[in-house]
Amino acid sequence: MARMKARIGAGVLGLLAGLGAAPLAAQSWELPASDPVGIARSGTGVAFGNSLEAASLNPALLATLRDGLSAHVAYGMEMQAAKATLQNNGMVLYSSDRNRVVPALGVAWRIGPAAVLGFKMDEPFMRHAQMPLAYSGRFLGQSFDLKTRRMELQMGWAANPNWAFGASLGATQIEYGWDNQVRSVVSTPATGPLGLMETDLHQRGRKLAPSYSLGFRWAPNSRWTLGGTYVGAIKATLPLTAGYGALAPGYYPLTGAGLAPGGIGTAGDQQRAATQVSPGSGGITLPGKLTLGVRQRVNQIFTWEADVRYLLGAQTSLPGHPSATPAGAATINSPGGAGSFRNGFGLALMGELTLSKQWTLRIGAALDPALRSDPDVEPVVGGAKSSGLSGGFGYKAFGGELSLGYQYRQSQNVDTPNLDGSWKNTGFALNPASVTRVEGMGHLWSVGFKRAF
Repeated sequence: MARMKARIGAGVLGLLAGLGAAPLAAQSWELPASDPVGIARSGTGVAFGNSLEAASLNPALLATLRDGLSAHVAYGMEMQAAKATLQNNGMVLYSSDRNRVVPALGVAWRIGPAAVLGFKMDEPFMRHAQMPLAYSGRFLGQSFDLKTRRMELQMGWAANPNWAFGASLGATQIEYGWDNQVRSVVSTPATGPLGLMETDLHQRGRKLAPSYSLGFRWAPNSRWTLGGTYVGAIKATLPLTAGYGALAPGYYPLTGAGLAPGGIGTAGDQQRAATQVSPGSGGITLPGKLTLGVRQRVNQIFTWEADVRYLLGAQTSLPGHPSATPAGAATINSPGGAGSFRNGFGLALMGELTLSKQWTLRIGAALDPALRSDPDVEPVVGGAKSSGLSGGFGYKAFGGELSLGYQYRQSQNVDTPNLDGSWKNTGFALNPASVTRVEGMGHLWSVGFKRAF
């Protein structure tokens, strides 16, 4: 038995390590899960029955739970960083604002022989990055902060021993923040144009939006299971507020580079005081997803699952950028936008090994599709393909199970000609001969406790 466990464990580790070493790309907005079990499985599990944590992914799995009442609670941290390298001079810049807390909660209680109610709280989407002032793409976007907290009531119903169905309905709180720089010509009636003023524009918004999911589970026999889910898109129109950001204004000559002329600061302060900052359009849509998974219980000690995901990324949209309107002058807008988004397929694998009555080992890996084409990828919003390699364990103690999950999130080098630009008195212009390399990586971990009552 010990030799069999070692062989199974070595084989699955080799498979997942190979997937984790596959070509990677920029980090995904979507978190694989918020609880330690789901994180250790890299978000795989729409067919994994008798798992309260997996029921967060597929509400139909609630019907497979054997306990009358069970609950889990978790606390973790998500960390991500982006890197931009300007190829023509080798300048390397890293993002700040890297850490976010990730809580999770799940409850299930049986209300009849075939029906189970549930409640979940998790964080489906998260993206945050702030680039320094030396970043040449700051006019297109300098800071992005997207956080979501989803709370849904769930129900699972077993039509018969082989088929189960489920649905969840609730609300997701969307918190959004954005900064970008713009430049305006500073002038006085006596001297005319003096130079350029660079200003940090900031907008933010928060709103609850409806969210839901549907799922099924089919178990033709005791060893094989097929499961699937549809998670609907999250749509809202955010009530945005806008103003100047925290960064102090900068001053430049009319050519856009070099030392600003003397005395421009006083005129610039007067112009800022007479400038109206307006938010962009508030519409935001976070994409839906289709997932189909197959699970095999090889024997009493080892189970594996593979999930195929189709991200409905073409639904995605972000609010418009803020703008500035100086008194008596034309409105100044950001020269860029998020561009178009697209659909794509992803793959996730996991293996779960029962080491003893107390210990369970979990490992996983995932490849997620790109939301944006490579030329549109930049370090603030991101949006290219993502990859993760994960692991964790469960230990039975205190009448329940303590769990730990960790995922390493790596990003691929993406070269784009659409970030290095300059802003002169004639306006913003890209340097098409200059290429910026965008990279990124991150970590996600969580600890939690589950117990049946």
